[in-house]
Amino acid sequence: MTRRTTRGLRPKGFRFLTLTVASAAVLLTSACSSDGTPASSKSAEAGTRTVTDIAGKVEVPAEPQRIVSVDFYSPATLVDLGIKPVGVVEGFDDPDPNLRPERYHEALKKTPTIGTYYELNVEAVARQNPDMIFAETRFLRKGELKRLQGIAPVVQLDASGVGAWEERTLMIASAVGKADEGKKQQAAFRERADEVKKEYADVLAKHTIAVFAHGQDRTTWGTYPTGHFYVAAWDAVGAKFRPFTEGEHKGEAGTVSEWLSLERMGKLSNADVLLHGYGLGDFVTSLDKNEVWKKLPAVKNGLVFESTPAAVVSSFDWGRETLDQVEGILAKIDAKDGE
Repeated sequence: MTRRTTRGLRPKGFRFLTLTVASAAVLLTSACSSDGTPASSKSAEAGTRTVTDIAGKVEVPAEPQRIVSVDFYSPATLVDLGIKPVGVVEGFDDPDPNLRPERYHEALKKTPTIGTYYELNVEAVARQNPDMIFAETRFLRKGELKRLQGIAPVVQLDASGVGAWEERTLMIASAVGKADEGKKQQAAFRERADEVKKEYADVLAKHTIAVFAHGQDRTTWGTYPTGHFYVAAWDAVGAKFRPFTEGEHKGEAGTVSEWLSLERMGKLSNADVLLHGYGLGDFVTSLDKNEVWKKLPAVKNGLVFESTPAAVVSSFDWGRETLDQVEGILAKIDAKDGE
């Protein structure tokens, strides 16, 4: 594979995603089938299957017709599998490229919403007459899981830990009877990741990166470690992340660092490449007068870059698109090294 930029060329030059965060063939979107029978009844007639989620085994329709996603992640995976959920969390009508690639916005922008993944409207879920529900249950409030299970079988998901998003994606594919297609998409993602990893092995081995963002008040900053859902594509290519220093870690693997004051940005000196959140260029520019910032190795060496948009990878096809963007950043770093 040929690099998109070569050594010696000068480069032509990720907004922080808060947790508020290919065209699809569409399954049935009405409550009834063409013969007037409720879709949920049709699924029951078709039989059931037993699948394994993070909580154990759950019996689901063999051919689910009306799926509601009360999590952030499963809608994109379903779209890639040729399935359109009948209910999703809020935000898919927002075309902001930092939320998700455009094709998922286009596929789901008119889909009924059921609240947010952290502030669910259970009644709105019930109104969609689902025969299967996907939920990342760590974000559900007390009693909500039981209420959802009273509506339809709930497939429980998780996204924490290095590579957990891949397991979650395969679990979704298995739950809807498309395990083989899920594995095929995973293989394509991994093949692309290996291509990038091989092509830029020297760059990845040479540099330690920090993916950082500011806090909501812009007076604090934090970085994302390996295993965090915000850096899944960088994990996939084997990037080295700066280690947390004393006073930064919250004690849980894969969690963002403590939010620290701008005066403590000197801690970023243990990274020689800084990747700021997509859309945070104005924040970075505002640091030009910050003496601590100006002394950082990455800043002095011109190795500060904008990271990928829609970094919270939610499906294998989404991941491949993000890998294309990661490759572009690695090409810029490579070009800088060759100056």
